Amino acid sequence: MNHSKSWSFVSQSNNKIIPIALSILLFIGIYVIAFSIQQYSIVQVQGQSNTNTTVATPMNATQVNAISANTTKPVDGYGGPPTGPLNAVRHVFDDPTLRVYHFCKTNDKVMMVCQLYDSISPNATLIGVEYMVDSKTYQALPDREKPNWHYHKEEFSPDRANPIFPLLNDQQQKEWLVKLSDSYGKVIVTWNPVDTLPVFPPQIQQVQHPFMVDQTVNNNTEKYVGSFNQTLDY
Repeated sequence: MNHSKSWSFVSQSNNKIIPIALSILLFIGIYVIAFSIQQYSIVQVQGQSNTNTTVATPMNATQVNAISANTTKPVDGYGGPPTGPLNAVRHVFDDPTLRVYHFCKTNDKVMMVCQLYDSISPNATLIGVEYMVDSKTYQALPDREKPNWHYHKEEFSPDRANPIFPLLNDQQQKEWLVKLSDSYGKVIVTWNPVDTLPVFPPQIQQVQHPFMVDQTVNNNTEKYVGSFNQTLDY
């Protein structure tokens, strides 16, 4: 009889312990899983943080200039070899005596493109552009467009534009003028040198116009610096 009671007591105890043990094991399992997920999430966030927060160190001016110096830019080559800059008078309708400085380079669409400045000083003003084409291209232009272009063989005479390549000797200048003589140019002034600001629309300069041709330009009247830049310290 006592043996039966003891066994009954043990059975009842086991029935209580097993659910408790299972609950503990279940709790421990859930905790382990939750902890693992939390640690994995932390690692993932840290990895993303390290990836997303990588910021390039800003370059200083010296580094930027060094990189730029080794990069080909659209402005490279103007006024460079083999001729250097070219300057000439009778290019600006309102100021025919101004000697205009051309910084040119060849182009893959036309024969040449030139930037026009009112002087050769470092603070010279960009006043316009001149496009040059060969004779064949000029002949293919519409008739209404041809008056906007001037023939260099006529313009290159000393009593007209009086062109000068300051970096070339006399013989080299003659050779290059011959090479360019059978071409045509179109001058577009974007900033009239007689104006203090570029306040008027760009103007095509008809260099072959009688007004331009008949202007008296000599050493006494010629200007080497644009009208509004003469007060600047060159």
